[in-house]
Amino acid sequence: MESTATTPQIDKVAKLLLNAWSAEYALRIRPLISDQSEMDTSVDWIFPQAYFAFLFSVRAVLAVDGILVANPESIEKLVTRWVANGRYGNGIFNNNNPLVELMQHRPSTSKKPVRLTKAEFASLQQKLIQKIYAVSIIHETYILNRLGDEAYQQLINSLPSYLKDAFVGARATFLLTNN
Repeated sequence: MESTATTPQIDKVAKLLLNAWSAEYALRIRPLISDQSEMDTSVDWIFPQAYFAFLFSVRAVLAVDGILVANPESIEKLVTRWVANGRYGNGIFNNNNPLVELMQHRPSTSKKPVRLTKAEFASLQQKLIQKIYAVSIIHETYILNRLGDEAYQQLINSLPSYLKDAFVGARATFLLTNN
């Protein structure tokens, strides 16, 4: 499939995806922590990582179509309309909408600290990773279809090895094989 995006669009999409994947990477590598106060701090940290993985992923979807929007509130309103209009399809989005849940994790100074046990922390981290994965499959499929196989593969090949040889490369292989 040939790319329908211009070189500047591809460059912008690549930068936004790198930001999304870096946030997802940070969420994925957070080790289990034994110290309760450090774990409490980590809980406050993993929510924004999930949010920014989502936000930059949506911005990349917009950028592939030449739409450059950075305002989180505008992006969230747009995504809410997309969900309501069925752009994300049905399935998991009827009963358990990861998009809406991820938007609720926008960094805020008004949130109360969260205290969790190690098991609760591990479960929360895993749930956030699963939500990011579900949303990323949809967004990255759209981007792949707009860029075309060759341009998308070049984008993946240009990544640092900690992304290319890990979850991003695995997801790209899945998308390219099943597209």
